[in-house]
Amino acid sequence: MLLLLHSGSTVSNSMPEYSVCSDRVDIQAPAETVWQVLVDFERYPDWNPFTYRVETDLVPGHAVDLYVKLPGWGRRLQTEYVHQVVRPRLLSWGMTLGHETLLQALREQRLEVLSENSCCYQSTDAFRGVLTPLVRFLFARSIRRGFNAMAHALKLEAEKLQDQSS
Repeated sequence: MLLLLHSGSTVSNSMPEYSVCSDRVDIQAPAETVWQVLVDFERYPDWNPFTYRVETDLVPGHAVDLYVKLPGWGRRLQTEYVHQVVRPRLLSWGMTLGHETLLQALREQRLEVLSENSCCYQSTDAFRGVLTPLVRFLFARSIRRGFNAMAHALKLEAEKLQDQSS
């Protein structure tokens, strides 16, 4: 599998790779309602314990500034680039650190429709490059904890919004 990122570059199949995934979280709200919460970046400080601020216009190729509270590592700013926006199913962004063989990351947040009034959310960050083992060792556990905190908070926020609109 080749990993394509914002620059259109690819990394060969021989590079180390690793993915960090959140839990799959079932949400009792339509995918469109969950999507509204997911892309309403102004409200992130109200509900999101992992990414407390996001600045982006969601245009593929444009920057996305992510202000995160990485468990065990504190607050940090991570600048990535919008990869894909497929309403209401996929939101993804990624980055390349130095040369593409050093490190590439692609985060995908996916919504899977389960029924008219429910969906499933999962977030995945796929890493490739020679620094992948180091990223895995240092950050994988914290990223997973942060992704899970966000996934479960998204569930609560979307279900609250759904209850208010019913």
